[in-house]
Amino acid sequence: MALDLILTGKMVTHQGVFEGTSIGVKEGRIVAIGEKSAMPPAAQEDDYGDMLILPGVIDAHVHSLGDINEGHWNSTSAAAAGGITTINDHPLDLGGAPTSPEDIEQKAKRTAKESLVDFTLMAGGIPEKIEDIPAVAKCGITGYKILMQATSGAASYGMRAVDNAELYAMFALIAKDDQIAFVHAEDEKIINYLVDKYIKEGKTYLATHNETRPEVTEVAAVATAIEIAKALGCRLHIVHASVPRTFELIYRARKDGARVTGETCPHFLMCNEDRWKDIGAQFKVNPPLRSERSRIELWELLKQGKIDLIASDHAPHPENHEPNVFDNFSGSPGNETMLALIYSEGVNKGNIGLQDLIKLLSYNPARLLGIYPEKGAIQVGCDADFAVLDPQKKWTIEGKKLRSQSGWSMYEGYEVTGKVLATYVRGNAVYKEGEIVGEKGYGKWIKRKNLCNL
Repeated sequence: MALDLILTGKMVTHQGVFEGTSIGVKEGRIVAIGEKSAMPPAAQEDDYGDMLILPGVIDAHVHSLGDINEGHWNSTSAAAAGGITTINDHPLDLGGAPTSPEDIEQKAKRTAKESLVDFTLMAGGIPEKIEDIPAVAKCGITGYKILMQATSGAASYGMRAVDNAELYAMFALIAKDDQIAFVHAEDEKIINYLVDKYIKEGKTYLATHNETRPEVTEVAAVATAIEIAKALGCRLHIVHASVPRTFELIYRARKDGARVTGETCPHFLMCNEDRWKDIGAQFKVNPPLRSERSRIELWELLKQGKIDLIASDHAPHPENHEPNVFDNFSGSPGNETMLALIYSEGVNKGNIGLQDLIKLLSYNPARLLGIYPEKGAIQVGCDADFAVLDPQKKWTIEGKKLRSQSGWSMYEGYEVTGKVLATYVRGNAVYKEGEIVGEKGYGKWIKRKNLCNL
């Protein structure tokens, strides 16, 4: 049996690091791992020497349709350049969040026409469409996105903040089908109170975005969501968590029987609340950037294994320039730089190990989304999804050179060690040596199959 591809290099999985290992690929799947000499000939052989061959990154938090100019071609081209082989596309879409089986099928067809990498889809958790929850559960979605705070532009997506009674009602239905509630946890009423107070006092300078969203606004919402989910036996995933205490609550709740997980994002690990001094209104994300102490504590929690995964929360939009912080967009492009940043700040600086990197960016996200073992690992039978990383390459992030249409980066000017050389999706290169080499529409919809406990 001739192979389609043999890939050779330093293979890294969640189980270990393997020098000089070859991976045999046939019809998009891994069919052999070991010595190249023991494998049949292949139509293509790519030898990367001492470069790292990682499982393709699974980005559990991407917004491709939240800005009219982004779309799946831009978001997945950026993903491919960042070593990401599957995106979990969130439903905050301009024109309305998908909530029904028909909506999901329509979005899947639209996405498949543009996507360069594989994708999974979510439904919107909207109280007015609660009757759709049981039906859409059968479509292969990865879960339901629910807002406890009306994040920037939410009205444009047909989504709003839910109250506790609505949260309870949706969690009850989601639990019946063993689905996952992906919750944006910020306290709507406290934030609205503080924003109104600041505006009345004429306080609209950039730092007021952080000041009107103190850490308690996240922690209080997280505690509420956990308690309701635990009472109903609902699987709960806290998205883009920024506060160390959030993860302590998650960790303790899980030990007490709750089915809850949490993710953080590169911007909370790389930047602190003073980032506005360097990049102006481009610092604005929800939840906001936190103190330097919180940033350092998040790294400590990563070392302790108390954070389940890292996701980009890729949410590009045009550059912000308004002096009134409340008039600016929230969100940041971030998928293209995620792997390199976490490798550079994490592995290269000794904050986490290589195996931790794989668990946080590939293995755990695939298990959370129910697409493991098809995705998220390098083992026989898995899809041949790989990110090849040069661990020594030094480079500087420049937003104008990234592939998201927004043309800017939260990390402008950051010096990084570690760069993606190539990305393979199902055995085919989609990005190589600085160029997109895959075709629009190559990506396919990966439906949820096997939901795992993390």
